Amino acid sequence: MITNWPYTLFVMMPLNKRLDEMPDDATTSLRQWNRLHAVRTVLGLAALASFLAASLG
Repeated sequence: MITNWPYTLFVMMPLNKRLDEMPDDATTSLRQWNRLHAVRTVLGLAALASFLAASLG
């Protein structure tokens, strides 16, 4: 679960700062942000799966 923190700080945070500076019609950057957020979701699911596997096994 902790792997999301560095990913968020070092990969997503710079893009978030760029998005704050861009006009509202910058859909390309939003698509990129969505892809990066999907990675965070997958990391969280992997953490959950490993927790469940460790607790059941």
